[in-house]
Amino acid sequence: MIYLCVASAAITVIAIAAAIVLTLSIESSEILAREGLSFVLSSRWSPSEEDYGFYGIALPLVSTLVVGALATAIALALSVAAVVYLHEYAPRQIREVISAASFAMAALPTVVFGMWGLSTVAPLVREAGLSSLCARGSPTGQSVFTAALVVGLMLTPYASSVVSAAYDAVPFTYIEALHSLGALGFERARVLLGMVKRSVAAAALLSFGRAVGETTIVALTIGSAFNLPLCPFEPAHTISSLIASQYGNAFLYPGLASALSAAALLLLAASAATTALGTRIAGAVVTGVVRHESEEH
Repeated sequence: MIYLCVASAAITVIAIAAAIVLTLSIESSEILAREGLSFVLSSRWSPSEEDYGFYGIALPLVSTLVVGALATAIALALSVAAVVYLHEYAPRQIREVISAASFAMAALPTVVFGMWGLSTVAPLVREAGLSSLCARGSPTGQSVFTAALVVGLMLTPYASSVVSAAYDAVPFTYIEALHSLGALGFERARVLLGMVKRSVAAAALLSFGRAVGETTIVALTIGSAFNLPLCPFEPAHTISSLIASQYGNAFLYPGLASALSAAALLLLAASAATTALGTRIAGAVVTGVVRHESEEH
């Protein structure tokens, strides 16, 4: 009975995922047949109520990759620093408080992060004058950098959990060896981080897969403009923010609904690929640790 329930749940999940992919593929077939490769390579996005219009996803695609890369770098830097501090320097009481705060932060809805980014981070970016560094800097502070910063902060608890789990899984014999050599604090952390570098890479890939698909935070903080993000303090559009802002009126414009579905399909493929790769690396690390422990025993 339990086997049937588990199998049914697994089949249901797979069926839903397949249905999503099939639906997006069918809805995007019109624009892909019409535009072909130019849908990805063209930067012209001009919906029209009278004719078919022009649909090129190149600019939002580049912005998506830039926001994802910046957010991943921010999340990875903060998570590694947090793991080193908690494991090597923090007293037990502080470690428990920070761990609880991290779990609470991970449970916050993304709309809360988005509202905080819009009400607090964007004005700070504006008042700091960072937008003046760019020729087309955002006068409101909503920009690629603002979106990446807030998304990176949102991802930090997830990345920290992956790195921390790998850090804790290092066999104790290595810890003893480092202690015997007199390595403490940053010296020990540097060696241990080198041993868990595959988990750090897995955390980066999982964070990137989550970042490229983030919608609410980015839609509220990026500024919604069709720009090539040559400067991080300029407003832009990612694929997810473009879909969120235009899908409500998509059926008023010939081809727009199909173009947005094709953009969603592209986003799904990119996010799924990076997430699957990150999960595979993380799984390989866990398997290696288990094998090492079994050999010791």
